[in-house]
Amino acid sequence: MRFGAWKVALRMARRDALRAKGRSALIVAMIALPVLGVTGADVVHRSGQLSPAERVERVVGGADALVTALNPGQAVEQAPVAEDGAFAVQPRPGQQPTPEQLKGASTDPTVLVGSLLPPGSALTPVRTGPETGASSPEGLVRTLTAEADLGDPVWRGRVDLVKGRAPGAPHELAVTQAFLDNSGLRLGSDTTVQGLERTTFRITGLVEHPDDLKRVELIARPGELLDQLAAAAEPGQPAPEQGRTNRGSWLVHLPGGAALDWATVQSFNAHGYTLTARAVALDPPPYGAVPYYRDSTVYRDPAGGNSTKVVVATVTGMGLLEVALLAGPAFAVGARRSRRQLALLGAAGGRRTHIGAVVLGGGLVLGLAGAVLGVTVGTGLVAALRSVIEEVGGARFGHFALPPVDLLAIAGIGVITALLAAALPAWQAARRSVTAGLTGRDTVRAPNRLVTVLGVALLLGGGAIAMYGAGAVQRGAPVVSTYDARTLTVLLGSVCAELGLLACTPLLVALFGRFAGRLPLGPRLALRDSARNRSRTAPAVAAVMAAVAGAVAIGVYSTSTDAENRRDYRPEAPYGAVQLLSHSSGPQTAQLPAEVEKQLTGLGPRAELGQAVYKFCDNCSSDVTLKGPVDMHRLADFPHIATGDATLLHNLFDVRDQAAEQALAAGKLLVFDRSLIGADGKAVLLLRGGGGAPLQPGQVPKPDLQEVPVDAVLVDNPDAARYAQGLMPTGALAKLGLASAPQGAVWRPATPPDRKAQQRAAAAAARLNHHAELNVERGYQPKGDALTLALSGFAGLVVLGAAGIATGLAAADSRQDQATLAAVGAPPRIRRTMAGLQCALIALLGALLGAVNGFVPAVGLLKSRASGFGSKGMLLAAPWGELLLVVLVLPVVAGLLAALFTRSKMPLGRRLS
Repeated sequence: MRFGAWKVALRMARRDALRAKGRSALIVAMIALPVLGVTGADVVHRSGQLSPAERVERVVGGADALVTALNPGQAVEQAPVAEDGAFAVQPRPGQQPTPEQLKGASTDPTVLVGSLLPPGSALTPVRTGPETGASSPEGLVRTLTAEADLGDPVWRGRVDLVKGRAPGAPHELAVTQAFLDNSGLRLGSDTTVQGLERTTFRITGLVEHPDDLKRVELIARPGELLDQLAAAAEPGQPAPEQGRTNRGSWLVHLPGGAALDWATVQSFNAHGYTLTARAVALDPPPYGAVPYYRDSTVYRDPAGGNSTKVVVATVTGMGLLEVALLAGPAFAVGARRSRRQLALLGAAGGRRTHIGAVVLGGGLVLGLAGAVLGVTVGTGLVAALRSVIEEVGGARFGHFALPPVDLLAIAGIGVITALLAAALPAWQAARRSVTAGLTGRDTVRAPNRLVTVLGVALLLGGGAIAMYGAGAVQRGAPVVSTYDARTLTVLLGSVCAELGLLACTPLLVALFGRFAGRLPLGPRLALRDSARNRSRTAPAVAAVMAAVAGAVAIGVYSTSTDAENRRDYRPEAPYGAVQLLSHSSGPQTAQLPAEVEKQLTGLGPRAELGQAVYKFCDNCSSDVTLKGPVDMHRLADFPHIATGDATLLHNLFDVRDQAAEQALAAGKLLVFDRSLIGADGKAVLLLRGGGGAPLQPGQVPKPDLQEVPVDAVLVDNPDAARYAQGLMPTGALAKLGLASAPQGAVWRPATPPDRKAQQRAAAAAARLNHHAELNVERGYQPKGDALTLALSGFAGLVVLGAAGIATGLAAADSRQDQATLAAVGAPPRIRRTMAGLQCALIALLGALLGAVNGFVPAVGLLKSRASGFGSKGMLLAAPWGELLLVVLVLPVVAGLLAALFTRSKMPLGRRLS
């Protein structure tokens, strides 16, 4: 075709689009929606990719560098930005330390760092403290601690003050938003820190870490918190649980004219320190000059990080496929409504290519409009919702990115999708005879058998390829982008299986039409109309199938993953058990159980919890264990023997056996794992540490490991074996030379206390013992899967939307049939019945096919993951609630809505003879 002919075709297409505004708006919306989604995802992704300057600013803030004492006295290797990776180099056997290593081990860190930096450099300590508790209206909230002078611009970019003012007076704090959310406090509130209850701190500022918005942390002025916490630790008590790091770190501000290069970084590495310098991050050394890249032994699964990318690619492809499938019938109906106009074009001498160009031009015009609208609205939505997106993602954007190449490519994909949707209707319009177009009569063709056979072959072959790829193809280096051969094989097989089902859809629709003769008038007309107009029905069914397949695939994958996590979950006690862990003795510690019982009512009988230990000298002891195999994957704690009475047997081990209680009362050891008892009915106690005990005159040294056989009673209970290897009465320990170390208490209430009550009780216990822990075993807590929920909602919308669109197109396309029904006296309800049943049929058939097809990629990806190194067997679980909703409930709802919104009155019209 000449360019002039294309201009005429595009002009006719534009006029036809303006004439049928409703249908045009529908097609533009269908093109714009996936373009909008992909545009938004791309802008968010690009905005979250930090430039080197933005990345190093979040590490060093307003300073020039950050120095960290990773392992003084041992050489280290690091990436140009040490926070991206660093490790200590293990010396070879017999290797002597270098002078730098000796200096790093023997020199004060502050002095050493100052000597390696240019003269005049200023150091600001980065002090990160322990994780501890802070008082809240409900009790205690766990939080990280730190010290910083937030008024110093050196912190800007690393820790930003976003609201209020920086702490400037004694005993003032700045906290993160996550701290306020967890504690229920606000700016201006007072709080106390666990261990420093006599000191009240006031919250004056709200801060955030740009790369970790969900961090729960409070920041005090330098010298007001961390040293006091260390001094408040009771003698003999362990220090509070440390935060992310306790290594020395310093922000470095260089004098004017000074600079740091890669040689300076390597000098620090030779002494056991890492150095992240702004100048090095902005101008990194060549890849081959970084030993870290050569020597790093951290294994990364090439396909391990592909889950999100696979999901995004699947959802994007699914959305574009649905656009083509749904927009195609709309173009076909438009071509059918314009068939007289197109036939006149042919009668006036136009070629078939000219007729097809008019329909294809409609796809180009509407595709351009939809693509531009989608890109514009998608970009605007991300800009409007930027703060919400950042908070959900947990990190601030580095900048608001609008990559022109990406946006043009996305718009181009939208236009191509519209052209693909219009291609088949254009081909059909070009093949229609001029006589049939002028008279308004079309012939109904049988489904193409070759296409059906090809569809069956693709379905079977795709399923086989996906299963083969998941089990037989080995993981390896990325082949395309970051996708390895195994992942690509699974995806290829899944796509082939879905395309096979798409090719079989017309035949399935035709087969459903054969059952119409046995149905009443309304269903019979609905089925026959759907089967006769397969070019309109089949794409809508395929669109529903594609959406449901994607949602079911992600749902099955997420549900199976959740089931595997539930299988691998290691509870610390039976469900509902309340554990008080103190690990100490004393007057105040003895009051802890009574204080907990005062705060939590209905706990039931209290069981004192102890642990068998072997004291081989003064202040020297070791845990007693049983000889035998140990499966650390099943144990809730390190192997040990618990001490207590029958109440502990009930509360901690959930065993109510009269014979076991009698054996415990008789001083016998109860063992819960059959492999820990020998054929003679004895278990062997392992006592460690005796070889290091000081000797008195005349004493014979004991071996470092002693094996002591004792009589034992088997209580074969795998669940009880999770919590301890065995249970021994406290009174039987002395004759074996053992002792019981108090661990706390255990209760087993009828229902677990709520979290607020637990917070209050934990706060009360902490007032008596700063290091007491109160835990409630609530069982496995599944994580909310926003992606599965979003895809299920999306699938539901597509089921309703695709079925509704197809029903609306059917109503617009069958006006002559409806006029004939009205002329022969059909009741008005027939129109509602036809619309409702057509809509339900499309939704039901598409949902059934999609549910079956969705299992293929899910099973393939699960098999692929289960065949990885160190993984357990695959566990397949189906989201039955989601399947029931999508397969049964939504088709019924779609049919009822279609019947409800369809007018009963059937129009009378003039028919051509």
